[in-house]
Amino acid sequence: MSLSDSAADGGSPSVALIVEEVLGAVLSPRRVREVLDDALRLGGLGKIPQSPVSLRVFIEGALFSTLSRQLGISSALDVGEQLRAALALALRDESLRPQGPPARRDPRTRPPTAPPSEPPRVLVVSQASLVVFLLQDMLGPSIEVKSLTSESDLSDALRRGAARPTLVVVDRRHPCVGPGVCKLLGEHVPERSTVVWWAAQSDEQNDVEARMARATAQLITTAHDMDLADLGELCRGVVDLM
Repeated sequence: MSLSDSAADGGSPSVALIVEEVLGAVLSPRRVREVLDDALRLGGLGKIPQSPVSLRVFIEGALFSTLSRQLGISSALDVGEQLRAALALALRDESLRPQGPPARRDPRTRPPTAPPSEPPRVLVVSQASLVVFLLQDMLGPSIEVKSLTSESDLSDALRRGAARPTLVVVDRRHPCVGPGVCKLLGEHVPERSTVVWWAAQSDEQNDVEARMARATAQLITTAHDMDLADLGELCRGVVDLM
């Protein structure tokens, strides 16, 4: 598939060529093609999306995942910010523009808080190890961040820490469980805990909110296009309140 095929969309600026130019500033032409092909496969797409919402989801989801594996999370965040800025300028769409410093801020510079008697833990139910790496980096070494890839893994982890305040992040951008896991969460998440249901579409958010209505844990559902940096900020705030 050629990049020009990905970009064809009437008289609007060529989104694919803008993406190619930004990636070409840090990658060779061959690597640009490899990264875009891998990202499109990961996102289940035949071409780079043209609509602002779908484009942002692609940049902050599949493309970010691919860049993180190849360049590291810090470089992937930088490239993603450059992409959003270039696209916002070319397409005159401010929704694509980076929203300020959170993605670049080093969260480890924040003032230390007094540790709780039972340090909270974070369970991340995701197929993407990069999500776990980013959250661990943002939350710091004093917080245990555990990667889980199945409902049975989650059940075992909840059972082993039944009295410990827990943040459960259910990743619906790189999913390995579905809404049915809400039954387990509603019955076994410890008190003083929070479930973040990340990046689901609005109909699924409504379904999950109904399923978790009687749970003792707090439920937070996020916008389907919330990026990883904002997810990290959210999780850090939740952990600080535990």
